[in-house]
Amino acid sequence: MSQAKAEPTSTSYAESPYEGRLIRLRAREPEDEQLLHEWFNDPEVTEHLALRYPLSHRTERGFIERMSEVRYGNASFAVETLEGRMIGGCGLEGASPENRSATLGIAIGDKAYWDGGYGTDTMRVLCRVGFEVMNLHRIELDVYANNKRAIRVYEKVGFQLEVTKRKALYKFGQYHDIHIMGLLEGELKLED
Repeated sequence: MSQAKAEPTSTSYAESPYEGRLIRLRAREPEDEQLLHEWFNDPEVTEHLALRYPLSHRTERGFIERMSEVRYGNASFAVETLEGRMIGGCGLEGASPENRSATLGIAIGDKAYWDGGYGTDTMRVLCRVGFEVMNLHRIELDVYANNKRAIRVYEKVGFQLEVTKRKALYKFGQYHDIHIMGLLEGELKLED
């Protein structure tokens, strides 16, 4: 009796679930501190992030130390190009095994890589990790309502607007709405 060869069920582009078409995810390293410090003290980079105050080198070193141990409840990564240049960070935080859910965060800090598809590829890879490696059923994120570029990326990969928290954030002298968007297992769009 011959056995039919099973078709692969993975939706991955590459051998590694941590690699996409443009980027790969890797653990954070101490040598990442200088770039992180530079990016997260740049008002243009932090405009749509929850950061409000300048960050010290000590704070960044502490962040890397806390985030360097990747685990289910805090899967935090550096984002680098396939050529090995670090361009940002991302993660799935607060993962709940009972609910099979986590909250996504992403920042492409190297502005030379904005609007080149790197954020979209990062989102797809990180969500694949969430669904295929972590066995999540739901991934959610918060996004400022005025962050149109990010919202386009999130919608492109399959996230749907679920609720708007009206005037929930005060930053730069005014209140901002925050959208909560969600993506369920099976909804990830791997192609444009």
